[in-house]
Amino acid sequence: MPKELTKTNEEAIIQQVFDKLAVAWNAGDAEAFGQCLTDDCDYVTFAGQHIKGQQENVKIHNELFHSWALRGSTMHTGSSAPTIAFLSDTVALMHSTGTIKLRFQKKPPLDRLSIQTTVLIKENGTWKIRAFHNCRIQKPGLFQRIMMALSKK
Repeated sequence: MPKELTKTNEEAIIQQVFDKLAVAWNAGDAEAFGQCLTDDCDYVTFAGQHIKGQQENVKIHNELFHSWALRGSTMHTGSSAPTIAFLSDTVALMHSTGTIKLRFQKKPPLDRLSIQTTVLIKENGTWKIRAFHNCRIQKPGLFQRIMMALSKK
């Protein structure tokens, strides 16, 4: 089988992991969410909270899914397609964008996109998330714009 065809198949399988993650989020199912993660996963939220391990992720996401703020929320992908780079046959790096639509919002808030950097590993033939870092996409702040303007002079 050509290497490119194998890569395309693996990319589709990896995308299925994220499809399962979204289905779990949308159902408020922390156990199913956790099944997409390795036992020793690292998960960094857009606020910088570092959640270590699958069980801690399940616990915290269960609390989130039942909280006033995120109860009934749904996960939505950004407009740009995810990119996947294979670092080896069993390690992949994925970049993607997305947002969370809260239950009282009519449409996903595209002005609140986050970018995710995800490391996936393949264990026993199954791809799982080993590390996930979620970061809110923001325009440069005032200080950064000033510094960029000064550097052009």
